Amino acid sequence: MGTQSIIGLSLLASSTAMAGLNPTGCSDVTGISPFTQFRYDQIQSFFDVLIDPKDPLSSQCTRCHEGEIGAAGMGLSAGTSYGNLVGVPSVLTPLLRVAPGLPDQSWFYLKINCDSPGVGSRMPQDSAALSVTQQRFIFDWIRLGAPLSKNGFEDR
Repeated sequence: MGTQSIIGLSLLASSTAMAGLNPTGCSDVTGISPFTQFRYDQIQSFFDVLIDPKDPLSSQCTRCHEGEIGAAGMGLSAGTSYGNLVGVPSVLTPLLRVAPGLPDQSWFYLKINCDSPGVGSRMPQDSAALSVTQQRFIFDWIRLGAPLSKNGFEDR
């Protein structure tokens, strides 16, 4: 395990311990090269594209997190997901859903990255986890401030 991975796991352990969480079974994303440019519509596409194989007409994320509100008050539909994620407190933990600059302290990242994030289970529920590359993309998006802009470095 590399130094970056050890530091990341150490930060994750200390930040989530302060929140009373003990995530386990987390994927190691450090083997994937960091992403440096983002458009929020790329994040939105994860919510829109993940399909339930039993119901190809339904998105796995927006099936539960539909519209403006959705499960746990977190609608992930286009046009509302960003405002429901970034800087918004989780209703289940003391963490923010997405804490810009702090992926290991972001409830959304823990929920997609860990089998047992401390409360509940990995998302999407009852389905295959996001790929490690997709997890790394979300990690880096949060790490670089959770930008909404075209090139990833403009103000939200």
